[in-house]
Amino acid sequence: MNQSAETPAGDSPSLEEVRELQELEVRIDDFGFTGEGYVRLHDGWLSVPGALPGELVRVRLQPGQREGARRLYADVVEVVERSPERRDPLCERDAICRGCQLRHISVDGELRFKARGITEVVEKFAGLAEAEQPPVEILTPQPTARGDAFRYRTSLSYRRVGDRVELGLYSPASEGLVAMSSCPALTVQTQRVVGVIERSLQGQNALPWDGEMAREVAAQVEGFEVAPGVEQIRVAVPNHGVGLVEVRLTEARDEAQFEVFCTSQPLASWLGRLVEALPAQVGLAVGSGPYRRQLKEPHRVRIPIGRLQMEVGYDDWIHATLAPAEVLYEAVGQWLEPEPEERFLDVGCGIGTIALLMAPRVGEAVGLDQNQASIESAEINAVGHGIANARFVAGGWETGLRRLAASGERFELATINPMREPLGRRALAYLNMLGVQRLVYLGPSPAAAARDLGALREMGWEIDRLAAANLHPATYHTMLVARVRRASSEE
Repeated sequence: MNQSAETPAGDSPSLEEVRELQELEVRIDDFGFTGEGYVRLHDGWLSVPGALPGELVRVRLQPGQREGARRLYADVVEVVERSPERRDPLCERDAICRGCQLRHISVDGELRFKARGITEVVEKFAGLAEAEQPPVEILTPQPTARGDAFRYRTSLSYRRVGDRVELGLYSPASEGLVAMSSCPALTVQTQRVVGVIERSLQGQNALPWDGEMAREVAAQVEGFEVAPGVEQIRVAVPNHGVGLVEVRLTEARDEAQFEVFCTSQPLASWLGRLVEALPAQVGLAVGSGPYRRQLKEPHRVRIPIGRLQMEVGYDDWIHATLAPAEVLYEAVGQWLEPEPEERFLDVGCGIGTIALLMAPRVGEAVGLDQNQASIESAEINAVGHGIANARFVAGGWETGLRRLAASGERFELATINPMREPLGRRALAYLNMLGVQRLVYLGPSPAAAARDLGALREMGWEIDRLAAANLHPATYHTMLVARVRRASSEE
């Protein structure tokens, strides 16, 4: 039987006491990194998803805690004293789904949390004290609202449970996958396509294996030619009735085995049903590792971003939200303060969105990316929009920048978006050789971005604007956006 107790105000229980009590009342001290509430214990921490700073909550320790861990995890049983920031999450699965970590907090509270996170990482990793930082601006769709119906792209896990299938998100608070067909964070058109996929799996005499089933059989039966397992279903629906769906399978050892996978039963039967069920302009592909087979056209779709219609394929990285991304791109253009004769460099250009938005405002725009497929998409988009003063090159960050510098290229303006890893000091050093004077850094990982900003500061750059880009409303995720200027024009 679980014990229960109250923790007097001002007293911090120990890890051992929390383990013994199992259920207790605690006062939440602050936010944790991922937006959870946390409590400072005498010799560790207690993380409480769904709790807000200042609240008095009754919590129950989650099962399966790691022995000797200094951080424990607990679930909210009851909110005894509510924070004035608490709101109705308006999601029937909020208690078990961890996809949106901040649905229970006011919009203003969410944005303050994100701005504070930017301040903290810039101080910690870029070495710039809070008092010396510019104020953190908020980049979010206006008017500000809860994070509903923004997300048009999602990835669904697939799991067989007896004679039925679960399709959705894994969550530590739920034994089963959390279904997504009615997820309020998804756009209506994306919800509809997810619903079509769910219904296509109903009524089948036999269902495809999931990835775990396939791996278990392979491990138990030596030499057995394993049937494919469905790992994940990726969905992107940027417009009503227009999108891409890809069914990802367990890893095939070679292309011949992948072809066998595609024709094996019951997978092939279900894929046939899905081809018939999906809207006419929603493409379908099946993939495993580097291999892909197109089952239904289209294999590319257009995504509206600002004044552009950007064409993308299965291998391209694209934002999961559109309206927040448009706000970000508009701010980037303003922050760069471009002049018609200047040259612009977009490091991490992806499908070319920022370069093509900037091209009409500068003399020339050049995009650099490591993904060859995205470079091809960027070139397609430049031709499709009739933009002649933009070009794109494939290459690693350091090698690509070195080649541009060695060939005598010079740029006044630049953006950097290296995804979730720092660009690195050696690559950043080429910015001075390239003559860059004004730079906007877009960091999906604020900590990684702040490390690069620290390196730039050591090389004579100054941070004069900061922002938190709210690309994923109602979640803890934010993008660090910083404008930096070279303090000296010496190369």
